[in-house]
Amino acid sequence: MKLQYSLARPVRRITLSLGILAFLALLGSQSVSASAGSPSFIRIINASPGVGTVDVFIDGTKLLSNTSYATVTDYIPLPSGTHKVQLALIGKGVGAAAITQALSVQAGAAYTVAALGTKSTRFSLKVFIDNNLMASGMAKVRLYYLSPGSGSVSVAAGGNTVISNLPYPQASNYFRLAAGSYMFKVTATQPAFTLPDAVTLQTETVTSIFVIGLFKGNPNLQLINVQVRGLPSMSGTGSDPNVLPNNSQPFALLAPWPLGVLALGGMSAGVLTGLRLFGRRKTADGSPRLAWSLLAVLLALALSIGGLSLASNARPTPALLGRLLIPEIGVNAPIESVGVLPGGNMETPTQKPWNDVGWYNVGPRPGERGSAVINGHLDRPGGNPAVFWHLRDLHNGDKVMVVDVNGKTLSFHVTRIMFYLPQDAPVQDIFGNTAGSFLNLTSCAGDWIPTEHQTALRLVIYTSLDSTNSQA
Repeated sequence: MKLQYSLARPVRRITLSLGILAFLALLGSQSVSASAGSPSFIRIINASPGVGTVDVFIDGTKLLSNTSYATVTDYIPLPSGTHKVQLALIGKGVGAAAITQALSVQAGAAYTVAALGTKSTRFSLKVFIDNNLMASGMAKVRLYYLSPGSGSVSVAAGGNTVISNLPYPQASNYFRLAAGSYMFKVTATQPAFTLPDAVTLQTETVTSIFVIGLFKGNPNLQLINVQVRGLPSMSGTGSDPNVLPNNSQPFALLAPWPLGVLALGGMSAGVLTGLRLFGRRKTADGSPRLAWSLLAVLLALALSIGGLSLASNARPTPALLGRLLIPEIGVNAPIESVGVLPGGNMETPTQKPWNDVGWYNVGPRPGERGSAVINGHLDRPGGNPAVFWHLRDLHNGDKVMVVDVNGKTLSFHVTRIMFYLPQDAPVQDIFGNTAGSFLNLTSCAGDWIPTEHQTALRLVIYTSLDSTNSQA
């Protein structure tokens, strides 16, 4: 009996350990490598002088109509994989396609697809992989050289050469410039020409400059520039579970001028009290004087602490934008306005970092066309839950609501729940999808990696605006 009991305990422990390992393996299998589940994004430029105004068909279905020469479309979501792309003269149908070509695209990636060529050189599509991540505090620029028969080109901006000997049909690497107005000069030697273009670069944007047309012929050479908003990197919203627990808000230091006034007031109170109480008579016993001096010190300290509290409360804070409500997981959180950190990551809430959520103020507001993004912390330092602790428990179809400061309620529903490695998060899908009105919620997930000071994964809850919304 004793032997049976002694064997039962280790068997139970082994069984429990195996069960825990199996559960952890199941959780691990929920994470998604790369950007599976996200669409790709393509934009099309009609840079072919001879193809004319066209309709664009993808797998036999019309995607775009009336795409004229020198037109650059917005980025359009397209399922990842291989597609049959056809460009046909407007109104002629897919059977009269001037260009038919296969296009392979990866999930989460952004592409520029250029229609090129003439009747003599044959029409074709050229595909470029784009990178719309912002350059923090700077502007990012790329040149697409799409003019046939003009040799290679060099480009100068503000008198400095930024591109040398770029051949047709290629795109340059991205380069960074400080925001401001520039005169870009595109030059070639065989044949010789200089093509100037004045461009104003905005901070944290991505500007594409397209060289199209013919050096000798019609249409003439020209430059087209298109500027899009740069996309931030995903913010880190997890905390180190190995530090001391932190359940309080950060303590705001008092500004120097109120601190000085309060200190002066406290000392003055002490001095005046001493003069009034001790100036009338002298006593042999120093105890009363010591007692009153201690009282004066305590009075000064009370004045300083009281003033510190008042000054902290009186300090103005940015106005909140409303509240985020997720009934399924009990979230009812104030929404702060957040921007971009110096390194290019989306900022996180600062007023009440563990309880508030942050709306990315460079993008659209919830309900507007495009992808509004709200982030929130998974946990606090020490591992205690924060506002988005249960975000991972949502399911497709669950409701997410935003109530603005005027009481208007916008209702969204969950469409996708995705886990990404931080470097693989599809920022074009998260921040840059303009095909509808979306609200994407982001947080951290997975284990804490001490050497990287971040969690292993990023969680994104994709939601779409409901067709009907109530007004509170």
